[in-house]
Amino acid sequence: MIKNIISSFFISFISFGLYVELNPKIGNIWWRINSNGNKEIRINNLFALIFAPFYYLFYWFPNMWDINFFIWWGITYLIFYKCSINKSDIQNKIKN
Repeated sequence: MIKNIISSFFISFISFGLYVELNPKIGNIWWRINSNGNKEIRINNLFALIFAPFYYLFYWFPNMWDINFFIWWGITYLIFYKCSINKSDIQNKIKN
């Protein structure tokens, strides 16, 4: 169970970070152009977006679920959990 939580967190974090950066409606969250015209990585902006649902209620509305990290993490965890149950069922059937 702990393995599923940790694995789902890292996969959610990476996929969420890529999604918000590459989505044409959002973008420029953590890979930005600074005032000098140079590109720079701003991870703090990604963390601000991740923790925004704790400060703003509208992130929990279904139309905002695509930029709510905790929804991503929950769905990813459910997928990992479901796959681990199926895997253990298959292993038990093979042993019997």
